[in-house]
Amino acid sequence: MYFQKIRHPSNFRFASGHAGDALQLGDAAPLQARVRDLGEDVFHVEFRDDARWPLDPRLLRMNDDAFAGASRHRLGFDADGTLRLEGLNVFTGVPGACVGVCGKAWLVQLARHDDMRFYGQGEKVTGLEKSGKRAKFWNLDVWGDHPMPVIIDGQADPQYAAIPYLLIRNGTQWIGVLVDHPGNVFMDTGSNWFFSGRDDLDAPPSLWFGADEGVPAFYVIAGESMASVTRRLQRLVGVTPLPPLWSLGHHQCRWGYAGARDLNALDAAFAEHEFPNDGLWLDIDYMEDFKVFTTSPAQFGDRAAELRALTDKGRRVVPILDPGVKVADDYEVAESGTKADIFCKNPEGRPYVGFVWPGRTWFPDYSLPEGRAWWAGYARQFRDWGFGAAWIDMNDPSTGAAEVDDMRFQHGKWDHWTYHNLYATGMAQATWEGFKAARPDERPFILSRSAATGSSRWTALWTGDNWSNWHHLRLCIPGTLNLALSGLPFNGPDVPGFGGHADGELAVAWYKAGMLFPFLRNHSCKGTVPQEPWQFGPQALAIIRHFVRLRYKLLPYLYQLWVAQARDGTAVMRPLFHDFDAADGLELDRIDDQFLVGPAIMQAPLLHQGLQQRVVALPGAGRWMDAGTGRFVRAGRSINVRSDAASTPLFVREGQLVPMQPGERTTQFNDLADIELHVVLGAGCADEAVLDYTFDDGLTDAHARGERGVVRLRATRTGDAIALRVEALQSGWKPLRVRVVGYDGASSAVVALASGDVTQALAPDAWTFAGQPLAVGRGPVFTV
Repeated sequence: MYFQKIRHPSNFRFASGHAGDALQLGDAAPLQARVRDLGEDVFHVEFRDDARWPLDPRLLRMNDDAFAGASRHRLGFDADGTLRLEGLNVFTGVPGACVGVCGKAWLVQLARHDDMRFYGQGEKVTGLEKSGKRAKFWNLDVWGDHPMPVIIDGQADPQYAAIPYLLIRNGTQWIGVLVDHPGNVFMDTGSNWFFSGRDDLDAPPSLWFGADEGVPAFYVIAGESMASVTRRLQRLVGVTPLPPLWSLGHHQCRWGYAGARDLNALDAAFAEHEFPNDGLWLDIDYMEDFKVFTTSPAQFGDRAAELRALTDKGRRVVPILDPGVKVADDYEVAESGTKADIFCKNPEGRPYVGFVWPGRTWFPDYSLPEGRAWWAGYARQFRDWGFGAAWIDMNDPSTGAAEVDDMRFQHGKWDHWTYHNLYATGMAQATWEGFKAARPDERPFILSRSAATGSSRWTALWTGDNWSNWHHLRLCIPGTLNLALSGLPFNGPDVPGFGGHADGELAVAWYKAGMLFPFLRNHSCKGTVPQEPWQFGPQALAIIRHFVRLRYKLLPYLYQLWVAQARDGTAVMRPLFHDFDAADGLELDRIDDQFLVGPAIMQAPLLHQGLQQRVVALPGAGRWMDAGTGRFVRAGRSINVRSDAASTPLFVREGQLVPMQPGERTTQFNDLADIELHVVLGAGCADEAVLDYTFDDGLTDAHARGERGVVRLRATRTGDAIALRVEALQSGWKPLRVRVVGYDGASSAVVALASGDVTQALAPDAWTFAGQPLAVGRGPVFTV
């Protein structure tokens, strides 16, 4: 397969008319066209020709019934076969050349305007904005399928996760286009097709998307803003279930950690350095001869006791699982899979053989329900052994030097393309279901290297094997943002890079940039310099530890973002123009080195070696608080910011309530029912700050049974006094303890209970809420 070449409209036959439900293709058989209005301006389009596309392999269906509201727009065909979204100038087909076929390939071509902007496309290393890009969506083992110089330079495309989604802006109008297809999809947003570099002056500007084969189908999602389109997309593909709180902490991994000795050494080192850390991760060396679902006797003694001792200390041990099953006669997993007939077949009807860590390997067919159930049974046993979670790797699928097209699905009846991009998703679903069966009341946490549309229902994503250099650091921000806009919000890169050798300056910079990424894991390749936080010297350790402690302090705030994601699909980490319109002089849709973490926090990290200053855009109206100084700065402009090795530009939006854990966090033990409430209202601010704070045990599904608390907090400021109004919306868990923190000269606070309107001045231990003392502190209590 050529990754830099895609199909061009010049080679397609286009529909010339539309009547009834049919698109006319001249002397070829017509296409049956169906447009379904799913509600809330979400539409599904599908074309059928059973002779051209006899197989429909879309096993993973989207949530078409998730939309109850009426649509404001209509999507339909003109008489000449042009597809058009009425009332918007952002989705209009090219007249006479809109829907086309070329053998089994299909294509949809839309008019492209100069002021259009493009985003999304899942895991691509092509920047935040996608104008002028040509793309294929096909999951790859990047280190196995691209030359290493291209990888190091950050130019490898495709990557590990294929999500064929394009978010389009035209002025103030927004739409998303999601191709509903499990195989190779292509897109073009106005790339150059000429060796000379000149434009094709004979054709109108256009963009197009399509697939090499398979039933043509796609979704169109309209909305009044990027945020509304993104929420609808997330509801369509599946929101991220509320994750366990520990998964939002810090994680430590290295290819080379092998068993109990390494795990205990890490546990002791983190405790010695008072460095909070939740996950201790194992790569392939913990297995016996790299055989999946085994542990090496040389690495574990009393495995259950060793794992239980670490769990009791607040550590979750997370080993790797690869799909490849070693071909061996004396291996129970291989024998069981053969007996169950769940391995993928080759064209000759025999088990397909690839080459991964154990050598010759067979691959479970996750397209089969019985294949997923077989894998889930072993995953359940894995959890019962005491492992806290799993990370699933090599599921692109990676087959070594063996041609992947010879891997077939559905007992050999389906060609490889029919399930290629979904292979990792099937593995994630099966692993999640196994862990859930082992602990029915516990929230599983699965992390995958590869993913596709809909993977968010079962797994988080790490962005694969990156490189320890400054370029990869800069790439990780637009990469994570576009994944969030494409329906995979729970993601993050290896910090401070997997391959290559990180030095102290890069490690510090990467931790400062990634301290509030959705997922934060330190991971490195065997043969590279060790990169545990204490390996870079005492000064670097102190800085890195400070920012990880700040992450733990902010866990109550971060948890609220995942509550919103699970409820309605709201993005967690997002670009500036997700929340703000562009202002004069602030091209927010071009800024790819700043980002928002929820509605309250904005990061502007320093991403170039040796530089400690940068320009920071302050979007919106009102003011932002510099979290390092507590000073309030007028918004709607750009400012020059100077920093130093120990700090980073971090801003909090005025008018927000930010829940945090009390004090400085030195361990991984957390309690969402014990918080500081940071009231970000500067002197003279007339805003009312509102927060519905949700808290539960952070681990089980008891919250779904009502065992959670929800408290509505409203704060205003008059002079130096903060007035706080408190209303309990749900009281299903333990009492909430609150300490109020004010800024910019705030020196007192008054609380009012919504029930009974009881008012009392706040002072340490002088007022109680839900039976617990409510104290007041004065900020800032955290520094950056």
